[in-house]
Amino acid sequence: MHRAIRLARKGAGFVQSNPLVGSVLVHQSGKILAESFHDHWGGPHAEQKLLKNIKPPRSASLYVTLEPCCHTGKTPPCVDLIIASGIKHVVVGSIDPNPLMQGKSIRQLRRAGIKVEVGVAQTECDYLIRTFRKWITTNQPYVLGKVGMSLDAKITSGNQQRYITNQLALQRVHELRQEFSVIMVGVNTIIRDNPRLDTRLAKKKLHHPVKVILDSRLRTPPHSAALDDHTIIVCADSATMTHKRALARTGAEILEFPSDQQHGELILAELGRRGYSNVLLEGGSYVFTSFINLRAIDEFYLFMAPYLFGALRLPFTYALRHPVQLIDPVFEQLEDNILIRGYAQYK
Repeated sequence: MHRAIRLARKGAGFVQSNPLVGSVLVHQSGKILAESFHDHWGGPHAEQKLLKNIKPPRSASLYVTLEPCCHTGKTPPCVDLIIASGIKHVVVGSIDPNPLMQGKSIRQLRRAGIKVEVGVAQTECDYLIRTFRKWITTNQPYVLGKVGMSLDAKITSGNQQRYITNQLALQRVHELRQEFSVIMVGVNTIIRDNPRLDTRLAKKKLHHPVKVILDSRLRTPPHSAALDDHTIIVCADSATMTHKRALARTGAEILEFPSDQQHGELILAELGRRGYSNVLLEGGSYVFTSFINLRAIDEFYLFMAPYLFGALRLPFTYALRHPVQLIDPVFEQLEDNILIRGYAQYK
């Protein structure tokens, strides 16, 4: 199953809004006979690719990270292929949270006389589909908040225009970006840092997320490095037409919302409607605070660097209505930086 999990991760950034899935066919001797993963949206599922060119022996076991599908979408049901293949033992990591599924194909396989084990390496398999689970059950994207900070919780080094975190942490962020459909920042980050919001430091540059800039008054400079035809600028409908036209000429989409409403929930609803299953929220202070107060951040990645900057801006300068605790935190050493990641639980 852990081999299937590693395979499934290879589809990150390519399968949204589908889930990550890996599968491995194993002989009773323990030898791997075939393996596959879901590698792009709309393409064949992991089980379909695996069974396409092999006639499995009846004694083989199929390991799959997610319950095989039993409904027809862009591809035929995987459960029918498994039954027809003659496989008599299937091991499943996670039950599919899709309302069309939720154990339906498990029951179908068992009715066909196939032994099915469920819940093997479930924690790891559930983590693979955490963004899919949120989107398929709520039609809202999963939001991961990424913060780079000093030991005294500052997100800027003051007047010095330089990164706080080290090169290894920066590379990790760029690889993380490739796993997400959307990168979201506030306009103050654009004005202060002029980020490209790309994946140039990732080992493999395979995916270009949509960039969303939250800018109610359209203060984004038209020469900003992040602007292109993969950018959405979210503004209030009261923003001036001159600014809308100037920014539209960069190729960016201008997305308007009523000026008398809170935009956070409306933006997430619109992104979910468009099929974007996950969002990487990269700041800054006001944006993070707003989304925490909406209880909209599902997970945090906190990159901590060995600096003390003193009286500078905190990542959450504005008042938090809800204290947040990280559940099941994981600590990773990135040379002299530390990554702390965990699910958000609101008090």
